[in-house]
Amino acid sequence: MTDKKDTQPQEPPEPTLPLTVDSPIFWAEELIDHVELRKFYSQRGIKCFACCCVEVETFAQGAKVHAGGPHGAFDAAQVVQELNLLAKQHPFDAKTQYNPGLLARAMDFLFPSQS
Repeated sequence: MTDKKDTQPQEPPEPTLPLTVDSPIFWAEELIDHVELRKFYSQRGIKCFACCCVEVETFAQGAKVHAGGPHGAFDAAQVVQELNLLAKQHPFDAKTQYNPGLLARAMDFLFPSQS
């Protein structure tokens, strides 16, 4: 007879600071004020906010995937360091939470603002 191991799926870890290059990208959306996070990403040409891939990609993976791509590369270690500072200055605030629908996400992806 073989021993059966617990096959229950494990709960994912809760988002915590400090962020690392191995943290899921969406943790930034859980820990940082959305207005400030969107400004941060926009100033650096990073298109991660509300992207469907942020739920499965880490900062290191996102940087690698976008290296040389149409959305441009970013230095994951530098971005994470700056995001940790931003999180301390502007923690998540439910009053500024922004949850775009699928159509808004698609439009932002296909037709990014030039601002």
